[in-house]
Amino acid sequence: MIQSEHVSRIRSLFPSMADFNEEDWNQEGLQVVQMEPRDIIEEGQFLEFVVLILDGSVRMYKISTTGREITLYRIHRGECCPLMISSILGHSGHEALACFETVGLALNIPVRIFQSWIDRYPLFREFIFKEFIKRTLDLAYLLDSINFKSIRGRVSEFLIQLADQTGNSDTLFITHNCLSMELGTAREVISRILKVLEKRGIIKLSRGKITIRDRGALERYIE
Repeated sequence: MIQSEHVSRIRSLFPSMADFNEEDWNQEGLQVVQMEPRDIIEEGQFLEFVVLILDGSVRMYKISTTGREITLYRIHRGECCPLMISSILGHSGHEALACFETVGLALNIPVRIFQSWIDRYPLFREFIFKEFIKRTLDLAYLLDSINFKSIRGRVSEFLIQLADQTGNSDTLFITHNCLSMELGTAREVISRILKVLEKRGIIKLSRGKITIRDRGALERYIE
C-alpha cells in the first residue's frame, strides 16, 4: 500500500496518473523506496520493476571494454527511463548502467501492474511513449555530437550547459576525470583542451574547479 502523502506527490509529479483509483495504489508489490547515492542497476541486469523518479537524479551511462565511460542522459523527478522499460517489456537485460547521484525517492511498479496500467489508462500510456521519444532524441543528439563536433566544441558546450544548470554560476565544481566520463573521451584529451582554453584566458583552472572568465568566447566554440 502506498501512503496517502506519497500518492499526492505522485499525482502532482505525474499528471497522467491523477485519475488512478484507490485500488491501483493498494496493489501488492507497489512501493516507494529511498535510493542512496551510488545505488546501481548493472548493465545486463534483468529488472522486476518499472521505476518512476519522485526525487533525486539518476545518471544513465555506458562503459566500454577499455573502461571509458560516457553519459547517455539523466532522469530526474517526474520522469522515467525508457531503457529500463524497454528491457522489461522486451524480457532482456538492461542496456546500460544506472546510478543514483543523490539521495532520492522512487516508485517501484511491478511489471504486471505496469502492463495493466498502460493498457487501462491512455494518458499514462501517452506519457510513457513521450518519454521514449524524448530520450531517443537525446541519444540522437549525443551521437551527432560525438560524430560531427570537435571535442573542443563539446567541452565548451558542456561547460555552458553546466553553468546554466547551476544558476548561471561562473564557478563549476567538476574534475577533469568527471568531464571525461560525461563526454566519453580520455582524461588526457580533456586536460589538454582545458589548458588551451585557460591559456587563452577563457577559463581558469584550479583543483576540482573550473571558473568561466569569458563566457562569450566559450560560446563561440560551440558548433
